[in-house]
Amino acid sequence: MEVDYLIIGQGICGTLLSRQLLQHGKTIMVIDEGSPLSCSKAAGGIINPVTGKRLVSSWLIDQLLPFAWDTYTSFGAELGTPIIQRSDILDFYPIQETRSIFIERQEDGNEYLGLESDEEQWAEYFRFNYGIGKIAPCMLVDIGAMLSKWRQRLNEGYMLRQEKFDLQQCTITNDGVVYKGVKAKKILFCDGVASMHNPYFDRLPWSADKGEALAVSIPGLPATQIYKQGNISIVPWRSGLFWVGAAHDWKFTDMQPSAAFRKRVEEQLNYWLKLPYTVIDHLVAQRPANVDRKPFAGLHPLHPAVGIFNGMGGKGCSLAPYFAHQFAQHLVNGTPITPVVDVCRYRKILSRESF
Repeated sequence: MEVDYLIIGQGICGTLLSRQLLQHGKTIMVIDEGSPLSCSKAAGGIINPVTGKRLVSSWLIDQLLPFAWDTYTSFGAELGTPIIQRSDILDFYPIQETRSIFIERQEDGNEYLGLESDEEQWAEYFRFNYGIGKIAPCMLVDIGAMLSKWRQRLNEGYMLRQEKFDLQQCTITNDGVVYKGVKAKKILFCDGVASMHNPYFDRLPWSADKGEALAVSIPGLPATQIYKQGNISIVPWRSGLFWVGAAHDWKFTDMQPSAAFRKRVEEQLNYWLKLPYTVIDHLVAQRPANVDRKPFAGLHPLHPAVGIFNGMGGKGCSLAPYFAHQFAQHLVNGTPITPVVDVCRYRKILSRESF
């Protein structure tokens, strides 16, 4: 069997890149073992235009936000199910200092920050003493529906092999790739944390973190907004549940659910939330990111048949649509990738491969 591209991984990166390449008329084969513990499947799906405690606008957000909306809207229409919705963030200030920072940033002209006009409507659901800010527009992506529907589409088109990829069985030359009877012009790694141990890319400046969240049933809470207080968000999720998180632990020693995280979240919910709730599941996943918080995209500077699309960190829903399009354009038409994203900027360290 011969294809243009062999894509490793069918998380959010592999899904969006494979769709882009098919739209360009290219042939693909996706290799993915279908792990239920991938970071894409455990993600909340939030696209938030501001970031950090100082509430600054996210990098490139003015371009990323409309591009993401258009991409997910058209993708949902193609899949026959909506996968994106507008869901703004209500930011319940935990202390007066947080309120002051929010108002200061709003007065400085951050167009994504505003004030909730009717705070009293939320008093039956939450306890709050310092008011409510609003971050808008925000979006919520149903990652689970997107991944499962696209997986079905790939399977029906004989474009998917459900198995764990084994690099030892892959022959890679400058002219192409052969893997278990599949010949491809290029191999593209979109396999999350596995790329951190890939000898072609393990010298990149990876910065993995452990993410945790709780899947919670909260009967009576409107699933129309994202609710945030401090570093905890309550996010409408799947199967009528809310995703509550998330932790970012860069010094983790294992990938087990943390009792300390669950205790901290439950204590905050008990103080903040007036409604009864039930914890249904404790989600844990390892997120691959770049130390400078920019994704990796492009072809290896020494091996033209090997590429990567990875390292989105906690902002995959906003970054992946834009850069999947850009990477596909680069592969098909040779157009440039944004320099701070192009993996070729790491030519020097990638010249010292770990083979």
